[in-house]
Amino acid sequence: MTKSFCRLIVLGLLGTLLVPLVTSTFSILSVGAPEGEYEYRLALLVLLSLLVTAGFSLQIRKFYALVDSNARDQNDFLESISSRYIDWAISGAAALSLFLELAVIRWQGTVFEFFAFYKNFSLLCCFAGLGLGYALAGRRIIPLAFTIPLLGWQFGLLIGLRYGMDPSELRSLRILPFREQLNMGIASAHNLTESVAIYFFLSVVFLLTVLVFIPIGQLCGRLMQRREKLRAYGLNLLGSLAGVLLMLALSWLWTPPLVWFAFCFLGILLFYVRKPLPMILGVCFTMVALVILAWPVEPLWNKIYSPYQLLEMSHGDRGLVVVRAAGHYYQRVHDLSRSNQNVKSDPDLKRIRDYYEMPYRVYGSPQDVAVVGAGTGNDVAAALRSGAKHVDAIEIDPAILMIGKEDHPERPYRSDRVDAVVTDARSFLRTTTNTYDMIVYGLLDSHTLLSQASSVRLDSFVYTVEGLRDARSHLKPGGMISISFSIINDDLGRKFYLMMQQAFDGHPPLCIRGDYDGSVIFLEANDRDVVPPPNLLAETGFGDRTAFYAHSPLRADVSTDDWPFLYMPRRIYPVSYLFMVLLIALLSFLVTANFFSERPKFSHAPFFLLGAGFMLVETKGITELGLTFGNSWQVIGVIIAGILVMAFLGNCMVQWLKIQEPFLPYLLLLASLGLGWYISHNGGLASTPVGRLETAALLTCPIFFSGIVFSTLLGSRGEISGIMAVNLVGAMLGGLLEYNSMYLGFRALYLMAMALYALAFVWDLPHWKTRKAADLQTSAPITIPS
Repeated sequence: MTKSFCRLIVLGLLGTLLVPLVTSTFSILSVGAPEGEYEYRLALLVLLSLLVTAGFSLQIRKFYALVDSNARDQNDFLESISSRYIDWAISGAAALSLFLELAVIRWQGTVFEFFAFYKNFSLLCCFAGLGLGYALAGRRIIPLAFTIPLLGWQFGLLIGLRYGMDPSELRSLRILPFREQLNMGIASAHNLTESVAIYFFLSVVFLLTVLVFIPIGQLCGRLMQRREKLRAYGLNLLGSLAGVLLMLALSWLWTPPLVWFAFCFLGILLFYVRKPLPMILGVCFTMVALVILAWPVEPLWNKIYSPYQLLEMSHGDRGLVVVRAAGHYYQRVHDLSRSNQNVKSDPDLKRIRDYYEMPYRVYGSPQDVAVVGAGTGNDVAAALRSGAKHVDAIEIDPAILMIGKEDHPERPYRSDRVDAVVTDARSFLRTTTNTYDMIVYGLLDSHTLLSQASSVRLDSFVYTVEGLRDARSHLKPGGMISISFSIINDDLGRKFYLMMQQAFDGHPPLCIRGDYDGSVIFLEANDRDVVPPPNLLAETGFGDRTAFYAHSPLRADVSTDDWPFLYMPRRIYPVSYLFMVLLIALLSFLVTANFFSERPKFSHAPFFLLGAGFMLVETKGITELGLTFGNSWQVIGVIIAGILVMAFLGNCMVQWLKIQEPFLPYLLLLASLGLGWYISHNGGLASTPVGRLETAALLTCPIFFSGIVFSTLLGSRGEISGIMAVNLVGAMLGGLLEYNSMYLGFRALYLMAMALYALAFVWDLPHWKTRKAADLQTSAPITIPS
């Protein structure tokens, strides 16, 4: 195993050295390179590859010996842990694995936008490493000492690329290779040249992440092998729950990655071999990695790690706050007060104030206003300037709200007429009893996802037909909804038009093109036509786009709670995602093939199918429960913890009741999924308190029954490490299958999960028959010959 692991380390180092050159080369090529530049850079690539390969070839035997000696000592140390402490060790290793997984996923999304929008990639990298680690748990070589250096190595690569390269040479890593989804502020690749660099970069990140998690998987698998399988799996679930709760606590405290990884490194060091040299090196590598992570790469930007994302705050050209999220422009604070004389003399400021006050100039003077996506307070200040007597300001990110309270010059959040509510907008509209003259949607565009297991963004369920109907139900007679959004292409504008038209029973909205951030304001009244005052558009210079969107030949599909993909104007199959799926599958195979000589154990195909089905059920549960209880970080964290609790209860049930046959649990599992699909297909349960409890029970029952099935099968199969390995590989399949929801909708996940579980049931039938025959033979009375 030593040679196999070292080969991947060398390959990772080579890839790390080549990434900057590949990135700059293809960034230049995508915009047109000077004559001879391509040939020069290609020759440099080849030369650098040969030099690195030759250098490592000379030193490779010494490197092998170093790795092998330390990895064998590590294995001996784990074997020497007293059986009195092994339960704590199993739980601690599981907590470390899940917490490290969550930390890596969150951190990667703060450095490059790609990971912020598509966290599923990071999750699959972690699963690949953990799965392979579990499969290799039986080997007596555990290179845990390399986990911290490899993490520090990855920190240096990503931070160095993001902040150390010239922006013109970083262009290839600031685009997205997917074309089906529009992305706020980020361009998509238009040709193969623009995609090559990012796919090469992702391949290197995949390899480095897998290398980090292989020893962690081995650690967990080796410790679990020292306990009876059902008990070991239960302890693993309890440890995973502890890891989730720790991340919840640190998110609540707005801690930065420095704190997350300090906990990770402490956990890793606790399992280090108790020898002076490895411990000293481990502490030294920890300090180096944390210094790299904490290095002030952009001192002019104040970084705030909210529970959702990295927010970077600085001051713009007028001395007011500018906010970035996921590395690019997000929000800007404006002083548009009546006392600011610059508004009259500055055409730009006048245009911006006209934009924010346009809905109120169309409506009149509202009494009660709800601002959805209140942000740093520009929309709230506009409502106050327009005479609103009471404003409910709904903002999901407490850090953004804090910036608005502290740094907005008009101090809108300090007004007695404003109530700031930190919650998910859709949840607020589903639960509040207040009614409003106006419900104003700010420039609400999320730069982060609902969870690490889903491709749904935080704001996805706000912009659905059902979400708009929820908002309409809180309008007073004659009340009006205003939605402002940056329309980055006309297909998206047509989509908003159709959604509002459908939410208001076929009545079309008024669409005004505002000259600010490419935004269009969509206005719709509850029971009347929306007609702007005479000369208003001429005075402001804004345009009426209603006729264009009404009679546009552009095709657009409305977003619904089943298909909440606002940034996909049309429901088309995500073909460009298939390349990512193939890339992950190919890389996983190549990394695993590197260890074929070690005979990694992936035990029993049914566990593969159970892992895939569980991943789909988990994703569906997170999505629907988040919609029911709110898509805030607290709710999603509690849901993930609840999923682990239900799986643990299923494990306990098998041990308490001595369940031997999985037939009934399989039947109940398939029945609960079928019932969930039927209820979801018919509009779901009511949003009353009782209906919410029923929804929670309905969505968690499949997790409970799948936990019983898994634990029942676990008791009669091979080694726990091989079973966990194949289960994690199956979870990777489930994560890839989740992309199908972008075309089929989320209800289809029920059907895919049912198919996977049914296939696992059928696959395992021969084993049951064989085991039952063996049990009958064993239990037959013994006849003693006379």
